[in-house]
Amino acid sequence: MNAAVRLSVSSLRAHKRRFAGTFLAVFLGVAFLAGTLVMGDTLRASFDTMFGNATSGTGAVVRSADTITTPGESQGVRQPVPTTLVNTLEQVPGVAAAAPDIEGAGQLVGKNGKPIGGQGPPTLAGNWITDAKLNPYQLADGRAPQKPGEVVVNRGAAKKGNLKVGDTTTLRTPDPVKVTIVGLATFGGEDGMAQVTFTGMTRADAEKYLTARPGEAASIKVRAGPGVSEK
Repeated sequence: MNAAVRLSVSSLRAHKRRFAGTFLAVFLGVAFLAGTLVMGDTLRASFDTMFGNATSGTGAVVRSADTITTPGESQGVRQPVPTTLVNTLEQVPGVAAAAPDIEGAGQLVGKNGKPIGGQGPPTLAGNWITDAKLNPYQLADGRAPQKPGEVVVNRGAAKKGNLKVGDTTTLRTPDPVKVTIVGLATFGGEDGMAQVTFTGMTRADAEKYLTARPGEAASIKVRAGPGVSEK
């Protein structure tokens, strides 16, 4: 054993606790990183599956090519499209159905009088799409909204707010709107899209409370007919 090796061995013996601590710290750090990466991949795969199931019936989405960029924002916001495009698209050969996607902010109030979600996850509202294959949400209980003031909420939001079918509550759009829950929905088989809360209403109510002008939508969802492929 040469002098360099003997010196290294002596150093390890003299500082074995420090060496063991360093080794343990490195080991735990690598293990934690590996676990985080595995968990991230698992969550990503689960979300992709959920989102894929929820949107499997949508063959195309028609949106405006024009965007509006406000000062301080790096990405622009797409301008709305006219809902009259629905009738035009449904006349296109190969199109089985089309529906407007009207969306905006809508925070549901729980039974305790507090807003569900607080200042955390997004709180969305939109028109309940009557075509079941185009609608990313699926009814799990109750029925679809048919009259003014009737809504469907995702099951996760209902659980958080201790709400059920038949309950009356308030939806902030941001103006308070009195609503009655007539149905509960799932998203891709789950209680909701991650922690997002969703309230679905009639198209007339969505145009009234969520848009600057009636007759506009964020986009138009299109379902292809039999035999139509992406090619």
